Amino acid sequence: MVLRDRNHPSIMMWSIGNEIVERGTPGAVETAKMLVGAIKKIDTVRPVTSAVVEKGKDWAIMDSLMAVHDVAGYNYHLWNAAADHQRVPSRIIVQTESYPKDAFANWKLVTNNNYVIGDSVWTAMDYLGESGIGRWYYSGDVPGEHWEHDFFPWHGAYCGDIDLIGWRKPISHYRNLLYNNTEKLYMAVREPDPDPLEIKTTWWAVWPTWESWTWPEYVGKPINVEVYSKYPSVRLYLNDKLIGEKPTTEEQEHKAEFTVPYSPGHLKAIGVDKGKEMESTVLQTSGDASKVKLTADRKEIMANGQDLCFVTVELTDKDDILQPNAANRLLFKIEGPGTIAGVANGDMKDTDTYVGDTRKAWHGRAQVVIRSTHHAGDIKLTVNSSGLSEAIFNIKALKW
Repeated sequence: MVLRDRNHPSIMMWSIGNEIVERGTPGAVETAKMLVGAIKKIDTVRPVTSAVVEKGKDWAIMDSLMAVHDVAGYNYHLWNAAADHQRVPSRIIVQTESYPKDAFANWKLVTNNNYVIGDSVWTAMDYLGESGIGRWYYSGDVPGEHWEHDFFPWHGAYCGDIDLIGWRKPISHYRNLLYNNTEKLYMAVREPDPDPLEIKTTWWAVWPTWESWTWPEYVGKPINVEVYSKYPSVRLYLNDKLIGEKPTTEEQEHKAEFTVPYSPGHLKAIGVDKGKEMESTVLQTSGDASKVKLTADRKEIMANGQDLCFVTVELTDKDDILQPNAANRLLFKIEGPGTIAGVANGDMKDTDTYVGDTRKAWHGRAQVVIRSTHHAGDIKLTVNSSGLSEAIFNIKALKW
């Protein structure tokens, strides 16, 4: 693996293990020395790490194992970094797994301590497996973490910053806003508790929060709006009426929450600096779904039997506004030198097959993946749904 990948610029460290059973024992130290030595014979440039998790013992018992590494990898233990630095000042730390909900606390630890070089959330993107690790549920449902019960129809994780079809969740925007300057303002709405029930979350979950101002069953009822901002403050307007202004400095974790009686229309958040309105973002209430909108990551693929085109399906109203509550059944048809490699949505409780010619939308979206054959030509994708206008997307398969 090292020989194969050592010239790839995307690789910044090598890892020799994750939560190994032997951690905390002398045998683990000897094995780690052997593995580090084997890597250093091939690649002397990159540091070596591994992911260490607490084992119900004194955390300091891991010191001898961590000393073998160039960088100590912490799973869910970055909160202990300051104390560890006092005990082992030479240690360089990276958090190799963390809970999504701890984004701000971990960013602070990385920002304020030059011996902490980064944080890796579990996980970047949703996946099949560890079913329900990031689920939310309602009071009255079976409680517990993913290893404690069978939570079928949950069949995959929902802890990703990005969902299964590549759509960024609000937590992704928040994390990006903390670490980078490419995004300074974002707004989403917290799903309300369905009275008389309450929403519950697991260790890896964040509150279900959506880019939506379409809540018809909550007219006149309070809705909580979250605004993430790198500006000193934000203002919130509903249908051009000022709801209020709140600070969004580091002291507020670059967040503001407004409680707003729901009324259809447009909700606008504006970043404010020194009294001046700098940037805005809007959520618009959608009408009933009436159209199918198709966008793709590319319009040309190679006719090699392997190249893929990822097509996002969105259900919109007559004004092209996404209908975030739409769950219509979609039918996919391919003509020309292409096949359907897979169909999906972001719902980890949807038990439809991932290979076929149909799928339901979830929160207004779905995805179909088109694979080339070994023949060049024009591929035509047609998407239909009862009561909605048909949509067509054309892809060129180029000679290999």
